[in-house]
Amino acid sequence: MSTIMARATQALRRLLPGNADQTLRLRRELREARLEIAERDKTVERLRAELTRAREGAEEGARQRTRADLEQLVTTIGSPLVQLSTQAHLHRSGSAQVRTADVVEVGTRLLRLLRDVGVDTIGEAGAPQPFDPNRHEPLSAATTPAPGEQVLIRVVGLSLDGRTIRKAGVERPEGARGTARPATTNPHPENNPPVDETHKKEVR
Repeated sequence: MSTIMARATQALRRLLPGNADQTLRLRRELREARLEIAERDKTVERLRAELTRAREGAEEGARQRTRADLEQLVTTIGSPLVQLSTQAHLHRSGSAQVRTADVVEVGTRLLRLLRDVGVDTIGEAGAPQPFDPNRHEPLSAATTPAPGEQVLIRVVGLSLDGRTIRKAGVERPEGARGTARPATTNPHPENNPPVDETHKKEVR
């Protein structure tokens, strides 16, 4: 029986020379390709997991840095804030007289500490400045000063690291308001209606 099978196999190989070896080779290459694809899928999943962890770590790091910055800010301005809160309580309760000078002093100290962390005021109340639409905002919607026009700071603005956070409120100086319009003259007086001269005659 084995002899018959061997002869049959030899006959098939003679009829299809190289096909059996080629099939085995293709199967082997296919198996290797499947293994490579499976390994590549594992690598992709691993990289995705690492990317997710990196993003989460970066977000957590950013949150921690922001929290640390806020804690530092509160530590810096904590003392004047507590003083303002105490003065407000004393004023509301009437248990003690709060002097305006004390409140102004605490506010000035608070602004000085905020400057140390990059917060600054834009302009000074009552001071004239050339109008800058990027830093100033008219308090009245009726008129809009032209860029460079002299205006007065009425409400100071705020900036953070040089970037405008709140524009300063400005208005035109008193002399620039309500300017009277010059009287117009008729360029063609010959077209004016005749004037009744009767009432100008003297009564005798």
